[in-house]
Amino acid sequence: MLPPKPPVETGCAVTTDAPGQYRTILADPPWDIPQNRGGRGVDRYYPLMQLDRIAGLPVTQFAANDAHLWLWTTNASMPDALELLRAWDFTFRSVLTWIKPRFGMGQYLRTQTEHVLLGTRGKAPMQFRAQGSWFYAPLQEHSHKPEEQYAIIERCSPGPYLELFARRPRPGWHVWGNEVDCDVSL
Repeated sequence: MLPPKPPVETGCAVTTDAPGQYRTILADPPWDIPQNRGGRGVDRYYPLMQLDRIAGLPVTQFAANDAHLWLWTTNASMPDALELLRAWDFTFRSVLTWIKPRFGMGQYLRTQTEHVLLGTRGKAPMQFRAQGSWFYAPLQEHSHKPEEQYAIIERCSPGPYLELFARRPRPGWHVWGNEVDCDVSL
């Protein structure tokens, strides 16, 4: 397990003002892996973070004892995502896969999917147990995750809800990130 590191500066305060409040957390970290750097990497769109800096966010302090974590990852960042689940004190449970309509880049295979790892802590049963393990949705601008994710998460997981590394506000959710006006301080 990674030791906690100092939190990252995002433009929002990094203090815990709602300890143990959030029963569902959605995170889409800016993974700093070799495939994300260089002329065609995602580092041209936004700053990347090393795993130890992401793990340093005080997620364990503001997640409820019984909580769900939905963690976005690519194929290339899957090992880091599994390590991050453990660092934030969640147990890996399942994978939800977003199938995209066209091929992307890829180190070994051409990427046509992204994944959301589902982790739990404590007693956190699913509210809806008939959810499939994949969904199909169109691409939008770079790194924008499909709106369908929210319907799936809200159907399966209880509120209150928090999105980390959010890019836009969402009704009924608290958000935190460097591309959105934060309405929560972590």
